[in-house]
Amino acid sequence: MKTRLMLIFIVVLLGVAPAFAEKAQVIVKLDSRIDVKEVKTVARFMGGRVLDEIPRQHLFLIEVPEKLAANARFFGVHSWEHNRVVQRKLNAVKGFIVSAPALMPQWYYTQPALTRIGRPAAQLVSTGRGVVIADINSSVDYAHPALTGALTSGYDFILGRPYTVTTGLILNQSDVAFLDQSDVAFLDQSDVAFLDAALTASGADAATTNFITTSGVTAVSASTLGPQVKQPGYSHGTLCAGVIHSIAPDSMIMPVRAFDDDGNSDLFTLAKAIDFAVANHAQVINLSFGLGSDSDTVKTSIQAAVNAGITVIASAGNANSLVDQYPAAYPGVLSVAAIDNSDLKAAFSNYSPSVDVSAPGVNVISSFPGGYYGIISGTSFSAPIVAGEAALLRAVLKDPLTAIPQNTVNINALNVSYVGGLGTGRVDLSQAVGTPTMPPPPPLPPPPPPVLP
Repeated sequence: MKTRLMLIFIVVLLGVAPAFAEKAQVIVKLDSRIDVKEVKTVARFMGGRVLDEIPRQHLFLIEVPEKLAANARFFGVHSWEHNRVVQRKLNAVKGFIVSAPALMPQWYYTQPALTRIGRPAAQLVSTGRGVVIADINSSVDYAHPALTGALTSGYDFILGRPYTVTTGLILNQSDVAFLDQSDVAFLDQSDVAFLDAALTASGADAATTNFITTSGVTAVSASTLGPQVKQPGYSHGTLCAGVIHSIAPDSMIMPVRAFDDDGNSDLFTLAKAIDFAVANHAQVINLSFGLGSDSDTVKTSIQAAVNAGITVIASAGNANSLVDQYPAAYPGVLSVAAIDNSDLKAAFSNYSPSVDVSAPGVNVISSFPGGYYGIISGTSFSAPIVAGEAALLRAVLKDPLTAIPQNTVNINALNVSYVGGLGTGRVDLSQAVGTPTMPPPPPLPPPPPPVLP
């Protein structure tokens, strides 16, 4: 029988009056002994209210007076954390947009970044059939031709959020910016000249440049698609989904929207999104975002996913820093750094002993809202490659947590300044899933009947 929560508080008010004008949102995790029905009573006693909850995890979002939130503790609380805003922490950097109306929607599957890591050979063994990958991200273009048949039911935690997030913070510069016409030369030239200029501006390697210029695509000015293109969250979910689908085409992607188009979220929304993925039997979770600092709430949710046997993948971050980024650095999470098509550390990628593996993340081609395609860089697009690899492995009953880091290409000689910071090396999908099994030969036909004289 659970202990009833007594309305006995250890409150240090520091001379503050009982009524406060300013409100704050705090995330409270209750001890398992506490009856969750008491939470509303507790909130009212504190002059606040319950805004939202995750009952399976005993997590509650409570609005209370600001000064009380900073100084109040009561019996039965396992953890107590402000509901911080996660602003523009989607791990993407610059890129550009192309149109490919004459090509098959999956034309980008044969791009150098994916061929280099053994995607064609791996898909002879596994395509990820039957594996559900939850992508905690921004919105996804369900109508994009490249994603036809790839998406299963998800949830929009931004539109479904029953509370308003209070920021109190200054917005930082966007983490993602598609190159507009003002960023490239030859604006009055043909599309081919504009495409060449965009490739040069993005620093595309020779193999990617050749693939793009010979594919028949045309460059698109971001400004012609509307102001929403400049919002960091507008395309991020669609881009990540396109990467996952290119690696594991027969897996099902569960789009879970936890970031708005400006790329903002909050800790409780992230926790609810992860909990949704667990409750709806995802087998892989992709987290292409980072937190400014550690969070007990997000850590608890991820630990619940890991304990449920889910493979959790996260991007290492784009600060070119040795400092760990969360959630990638949490125990049980596969952390992914970014490299280019020469196996060199991407200039922006974080590097850390907590990184498990590296994957392509420079000028990766993927689906972009509106039926377009983006050429984009960031650890955001390295992580979904590994999430797709995890699906390939789970489909053939291999454990991604061991198979992925154990089957990599050593790139230390090319990255002597980052040895120990890029994990075990660059992922190798074909090596991880193994060689295809040849079918047994057909049985020999029965011998012909004897010929009678």
